[in-house]
Amino acid sequence: MHRVILVAISCLILAFSSIGQTSRKPSFASYPAAVEKKQARSINFKGDAAARTMRTRLSEALAGGVNFAGHYIVAGWGCGTGCISGAIIDARNGDVYWPLPLYALGVRYDGQNYADEPVSYRKNSHLLIITGSPGVKDSEKEKPNGKYYYEWRGKDLRLIKFVPLKSQ
Repeated sequence: MHRVILVAISCLILAFSSIGQTSRKPSFASYPAAVEKKQARSINFKGDAAARTMRTRLSEALAGGVNFAGHYIVAGWGCGTGCISGAIIDARNGDVYWPLPLYALGVRYDGQNYADEPVSYRKNSHLLIITGSPGVKDSEKEKPNGKYYYEWRGKDLRLIKFVPLKSQ
C-alpha cells in the first residue's frame, strides 16, 4: 500500500514539474550556436528573384556580418507603418532564406507606441523572438499579437512557444 502511495506521489511531482517547465519562456542561452567568422563575399542571387529585388538591403546586411545563429544574418526593412519584412542570409555561402514569419510582420502596437525590438535575436543563439503578429500565408487569418518564440532550423523557423499579449 505504501509503495502505491509513494509511486502516485512521485508521478504527481513529476507531472507538476514538467508543467512548470513548459510555462517558462524560452531563453537565448537554451538554444546555443557556435559563432563563425567565415563570411561569403556576396549574396547568391542566382535563381532567387526575391533576393534580386532586395539587392541593396541584403548586400548591406551581409556587409554588417553575422548577427544570428552562428553563421547567419538577419536582414530587415520596412514595408509600411507598423510593418517590417526580412530574410535570413547564410554567411557561409550567401544563400537567402525567406521564412514566412518574417514576411510583412505586424509590429506590436500598445495604443501609444510600437515595440522597441519587434524582432530579437543573438549571434550565439538559434532563438528568434517576434513581438507582434508574424507574417501569414495569403489564405490565413492574421495571427494575434504576442511574443512568438522560434527556433532557426537552418532553412526555416519552427514555432516553439506563443505568449499572447494583452491588447489595450
